Amino acid sequence: MRAVTREIMTAFLERRASYSRNTWTDGRVVRLFGNRIAWRKDNGDICMTLAGWNTMTTRERLNGLCDLLYGTRPFHQVKGLPFYDDDQIDTRTVITVHNIIPVELDLAV
Repeated sequence: MRAVTREIMTAFLERRASYSRNTWTDGRVVRLFGNRIAWRKDNGDICMTLAGWNTMTTRERLNGLCDLLYGTRPFHQVKGLPFYDDDQIDTRTVITVHNIIPVELDLAV
């Protein structure tokens, strides 16, 4: 995961603002080149979309968020077509993750 992705998506999950050249968050919404690619609903659900752009950068940012949330990188492309896991999606499809809260394990005994 790129450093900028880790910083922005961590800030988003911590509900704080962060900014880096082309990606920023106010803690509620993540924007890439001004396009809303991730946001949190009032009920805690997190929504993600390619926002019409099936680019490597958009997928990398969203995969970074997914990696931090649940340890997978589901956004990819096959023959130029966007996929989420095994399902082909439209670039405007909104993926919603219901009430997920990232958990840090304390393995100290």
